[in-house]
Amino acid sequence: MKKFLILYYLILSSAWSQTVTYHKEGDNPIQGYLALPKAKGPVPGIILIHEWWGLNDDIREKANHFASQGYAALAVDLYHGGSTDKSSEARQLAGAVREDMEGAFTNLSAALDYLKNQPSVDEKRLASIGWCFGGGWSYQIAKNNLGVKASVIYYGRFNPKDDLQKMRAGIIGHFADKDRGITVESVKEFQAVLKTQKGNHEIYIYPNTTHGFASRPGQNPNYVKKASELAWERTLTFLSRALN
Repeated sequence: MKKFLILYYLILSSAWSQTVTYHKEGDNPIQGYLALPKAKGPVPGIILIHEWWGLNDDIREKANHFASQGYAALAVDLYHGGSTDKSSEARQLAGAVREDMEGAFTNLSAALDYLKNQPSVDEKRLASIGWCFGGGWSYQIAKNNLGVKASVIYYGRFNPKDDLQKMRAGIIGHFADKDRGITVESVKEFQAVLKTQKGNHEIYIYPNTTHGFASRPGQNPNYVKKASELAWERTLTFLSRALN
């Protein structure tokens, strides 16, 4: 019954979704999950960057949600096909990416180029979104001006001391007030820095939440439905303003 409901949702929400090859490293294809809306276009495009668990069903479902809202959504894969539900393995996978930053930037740039070349996508209306590990990379996309107009960060790492002169994207950030890795003080410092930058930027801190509050409902003990839904509404409103 659950599989039927998921399939029914996909039929209603997006006209087409499947695994696609968006980049090659030598003979090795890098594949992501592309969900396209019913609208013929041109539509805005968004790349989704997974948590340290890898490209899993939670991220695919999030791509479907964006397609249902009229976005061409490409969920990228920074792990070259790897994924896990074990923290020790996730730490190794994420660490390997951090040791090859250049390769990660090439991967993400290729994903953006792939979206730009989709006939139904408006190449001037692109955004990125990421959660945790992926949220940090969504920030890097904005900071290094890889061509997006908006960047969405869910409890991803940043450095308020960074040079943001290259940045052209608007940023919206969602953070937890009880996150042990990203303090409220650092988030507020980041918020103050963004206020000095051009463009529209929004930072939110959600009370009584911790890291991962908007990820993997039903599987993640840190998931908070009310905060997750509020963050989603704020994200959609922000993207609508930034891309439309």
